[in-house]
Amino acid sequence: MGTQERIDGLKKEFKELLFSTGREGIEGLLAWLDETDFYSAPASTSKHGAYEGGLLNHSMNVYKLLVNFNKNIKCEREDSLAIAGLLHDVCKTNLYVKGIKNVKTPGKREWTEKEVYLIEDELPIGHGEKSVYLLMKHIDLTEEEAIAIRWHMSGYDDAARSYIGGITQSKAFEKYPLAPALAIADMYATYFAD
Repeated sequence: MGTQERIDGLKKEFKELLFSTGREGIEGLLAWLDETDFYSAPASTSKHGAYEGGLLNHSMNVYKLLVNFNKNIKCEREDSLAIAGLLHDVCKTNLYVKGIKNVKTPGKREWTEKEVYLIEDELPIGHGEKSVYLLMKHIDLTEEEAIAIRWHMSGYDDAARSYIGGITQSKAFEKYPLAPALAIADMYATYFAD
C-alpha cells in the first residue's frame, strides 16, 4: 500500500470516529482540518512520525491505546477518548515546513544536504494550550478533555518542570483520569507504535 492510500484509509477512519462522537461543531472542525496539513503533516521534525502522514498515524495510535487503557480508567464518556486521543496534537497543524539542512556524513569529513522538517510556529502559545485553543474555536470540550489535552506532554512540558507547574499537573492527573492516561498513551505511541 502506498503512502497516499495509507493516509486516505487513516483519514477515513479518523473522520468516522469523530463523527461518531455526535459532538456539536464536529463538521466544522473537520472542514477546518481539511484546509490544513493535519492529514499529511509529520508528528515531529526528526523523532517519532517524522514522515508524511505521521501526525495522523500518531493520533490514531494514541486513540487506540486510550481505548485499551479505558478498561482500567473507565472514562464515562467514550466520546472523550476520541476527542482527546485523536485531537491532542491538533496544535501541530501548519507547524512544519520542509527545508534543507547540512548534515555531517558519519565517519567522514564531509557534509551533505538533507531535506528535513523545520518548525514555523505562527501561534506560539504553548503546545497543549494551543490544541485546546484551536479545538474550542470549533467544538466545546469537557473540563476533563481540556485538562487532558493541556497536560498531555507530561514532564516534557516546560511548565510542568517548574515547581508550581508540577503541582498543577499533579493535581490535574489526580482529579482527571483521562489526563495521565492520555499522557501515557502519547508517550507509548511515540516510543513504541509510531
